[in-house]
Amino acid sequence: MIEEQNFITVSQLGNYIKNIFDNEEMLHNISIFGEISAYKLYRGDTAYFTIKDEEANIDCVMFGANKLDFQPQIGESVIVKGSPNYYVKGGKLNFNVKNMIAYGKGALYLKFLQLKEKLEKEGLFKEEYKKVVPNNAINIGVATSLQGAVLQDIKNVSYRRNAGVNLFVYGCRVQGLKADETIIEAIKELDKLNLDVIIVARGGGSSEDLDCFNSEKLARVVFDCKTPIISAVGHETDFTIIDFVADKRAPTPSAAAEIVVANVTEQVQLLTKLLNRLYISLNREIMQKKRECEIDLQKNYVYLVNYIQSVKQKLLINLNKLERYENEFLININNKYKLLCQALEKSNPLIIMSRGFATIEDISGKKINSINQVQKGQQISINLIDGQIQALINEIDKEKKYEF
Repeated sequence: MIEEQNFITVSQLGNYIKNIFDNEEMLHNISIFGEISAYKLYRGDTAYFTIKDEEANIDCVMFGANKLDFQPQIGESVIVKGSPNYYVKGGKLNFNVKNMIAYGKGALYLKFLQLKEKLEKEGLFKEEYKKVVPNNAINIGVATSLQGAVLQDIKNVSYRRNAGVNLFVYGCRVQGLKADETIIEAIKELDKLNLDVIIVARGGGSSEDLDCFNSEKLARVVFDCKTPIISAVGHETDFTIIDFVADKRAPTPSAAAEIVVANVTEQVQLLTKLLNRLYISLNREIMQKKRECEIDLQKNYVYLVNYIQSVKQKLLINLNKLERYENEFLININNKYKLLCQALEKSNPLIIMSRGFATIEDISGKKINSINQVQKGQQISINLIDGQIQALINEIDKEKKYEF
């Protein structure tokens, strides 16, 4: 039996249920995958629709639905993002949609979005971690299937642009079960070779075909690779997880080869043009310098001839002066010589002695210049111009002086 005191009102229950949904953070901004089973656009911008799967359905409302980049269709698979909301007055649970994207491949795309969001939050897509991909690589690793046109396209483009490149190809499966493991093996082995860059490539295909490139394990191997990696998977409109982790994305495998291999032919042509321009410029400069040198040489020749003539004139003048100085010097020397000879002749003892003078010596041959050097009875020698006289001093008179 129900007791009258133990009850709550419908409003209380409705508000309680609403508070549960409003306060549960795990239910805010969630993504739901399902199929549109009803769709009605109200007043041109508010959509009311239902999404369902095999076992359940939920009513949705979206404001601003006219801004979607596609027209939702009944039976189309979509992913909606938003939060559940319990409408108390109507006693109904709705899902308020903030965004909706078309999804033709179902769970694969949902898995792709979830992994992309996870890795993006971890920072694996940040530009600061991306290595510089060279544009003039010589040693290039290629991880792709050995069958098909992709490998041949990369070879053709690479060798056409630069015949000197070295391609190190490591074959791997690029679709199917455990294909990601063979791609991982190829990247790891190529990374050991210290190459300039690694191209991971395959051609276009369905989402299922490209799903091996959405592997989380593969994404982390690409991120940890020390060699720059360029992703060239599918067509330009195809995106996989590896495209976001790689250091660079190329729209096609051929484009990847064009990015990393320098066009040597164009560079040679450009270099040839530059060399020709340099040759013309240098030749023009040489001719100009040659003309300037010829003019300078002519000027210098005239200057040198004039200088030589001037020096020659000065030398002749100086030579004449030197000859005059020489004659004057010889005359002076000759006059001085004659005077010296005359002086010497006057000082010649023999000449003096010829005039009646004599020298006196004692018996030992010592010259006697003073009366104080002799004494009475001393024997002396008297030297005349024509002989010697031996004499004996009889008397010494100090008072008597000789007068000339």
